[in-house]
Amino acid sequence: MKKRLKDIIMRSSFASKFLRSRQVDCYIISYQCSGRTWLRVLIGKALCEQYHLPEKLFSNIYAVTTAAGIARTKKNHDDTVINKVSTDYRELSEDKSFFKDKKIIFLSRDIKDIVVSSYFHMTKKAKFFEGSMSEFIRSDRFGVKKVLRFYNIWHANREVPADFLHISYEGLKADTAEVLSGTLKFLGAKNVEKRVIDSAVAFASFENMKQMERKKAIRSFEVRPADESDNDTFKVRRGVVGGYKDYLSDEDIRYIDAMVREMGNPFAL
Repeated sequence: MKKRLKDIIMRSSFASKFLRSRQVDCYIISYQCSGRTWLRVLIGKALCEQYHLPEKLFSNIYAVTTAAGIARTKKNHDDTVINKVSTDYRELSEDKSFFKDKKIIFLSRDIKDIVVSSYFHMTKKAKFFEGSMSEFIRSDRFGVKKVLRFYNIWHANREVPADFLHISYEGLKADTAEVLSGTLKFLGAKNVEKRVIDSAVAFASFENMKQMERKKAIRSFEVRPADESDNDTFKVRRGVVGGYKDYLSDEDIRYIDAMVREMGNPFAL
C-alpha cells in the first residue's frame, strides 16, 4: 500500500512538473552562487522600463517576461541545489531531455569563486555544513567535483535545448551592458533602447543590490541576510571576480586546479 501511494505521488509530481514546464519557454540555469540573482534583476529592470511595466515586477523573472510578451522565463539550478539533502556529484543526471523544447541561458562562473561563495552560503546562511573551507571544496556533495561534473554534463548536452546561450559572470562584470543587451535579444526583446540598458545596469549596481537585500526589495526568500551585521550571510556578499584569493589556501587552490585538469572545465574562460 505504501509503495503504491509513493508511486502515485511520484507520478502526480512528475505530471505537475511537466504541465508547469509547458508554460515556460526559457530557463536560466546555473550552479548555485553564480550571480543569477544579479542577472535576473538586470533583465527585470530593463523589461519594466522598455515595456512600461509596473516596477514591482522587476524581481519576478517569470511575471516580467510574461508581461513583456517575450520568452517566458524561469530560474533553475537543475539538480544541483546545495542543501542538507544535496546529491553526490556522481548522481547528477545526464538526461536533459526535459529541456529539449526550451531556450537555455547558461550562466557560468569561475569554479574557485563558486565554491567559496557556496561555502559561506552553506555555513552562514543555510547552515547545512559545519566543516572547514578545505573540507567543503573536497566534498563529493558540495565541492569542486560537483561543479565540474555539472558543467561537463551541460556542455555535452548543449545541443539538446531549442537554443542555448552561454554567458559568464566574469563577462557580465566586464561589459554588463553588452551582455545584458545580447541576453534580452535572446529572450525576444527587440530594439531595447540604450538608455534602458544603462538604467538597468545602474539599478543593479552592487551597492544598490546590497541595499535592496537589506530592505527586502527583491521578492525572494533566498535573497535575505541571515545576519545583517555579518556581510558573509548576505546573498549579495562581495560581487567581485577573483575574490577566492582572500579565502583559499595555496593547497586548496592546487587541489582545485588539479581537479580541473583531471575532469576538465569546458566553460572555463
